[in-house]
Amino acid sequence: MSFHAWRRLALGAALALVSPALGLAAETPGFTADQAARGAQLYAGSCALCHGDNLDDGQFAPPLKGADHAAYWRGRSAQDLLAFIDTMMPPSQPGGLGPQGGADVYAYVLQSGGAAAGDKPLPADPAALAGLAATP
Repeated sequence: MSFHAWRRLALGAALALVSPALGLAAETPGFTADQAARGAQLYAGSCALCHGDNLDDGQFAPPLKGADHAAYWRGRSAQDLLAFIDTMMPPSQPGGLGPQGGADVYAYVLQSGGAAAGDKPLPADPAALAGLAATP
């Protein structure tokens, strides 16, 4: 594991200890199975090249599931993560997924991280996700 990965892991562990004291939410946003399926298709075409086919085996970008991903986003809001996707991804065309595409990819990432689909889609507006945790 690289120095930066260790640093992210340590930061995530520290945030996990203080998050409850700061009142940060533990609940992640909901999404539908159809939304995650659309996100999987977008991911394959726009994200897998860097993050890997399995979301954690890319050569050019950090994993989007697993301990390193959870540690990096622990203590941050779902609003932050969706805003990051919306404005920064993919690097070759920031914002190129569009608001709904970003929400769909986020739904796929949540599902891949073990979250269960529900009956309400993940909103495309980052502000609608305030108070929710970024990762399960």
